Amino acid sequence: MIVWSPGEIAVFSAVGLMIVLKLWTVWHVSIKAKANREGKMIFLGLIGGLALFGIGAKVYIGSMMAL
Repeated sequence: MIVWSPGEIAVFSAVGLMIVLKLWTVWHVSIKAKANREGKMIFLGLIGGLALFGIGAKVYIGSMMAL
């Protein structure tokens, strides 16, 4: 079982807030640029996928270092 330190919880909170900010800014810029629905979904899908990959990598590396 992984024991989360306060520092790791703070990092995950900061990363979560950065992801939310990035998704909001991409959505806002796409609206201002009058992008169509497919364009918005492509950008949000890429940003979301990369964010999930980054979080997954951090969890995996953290669990491997804890062993």
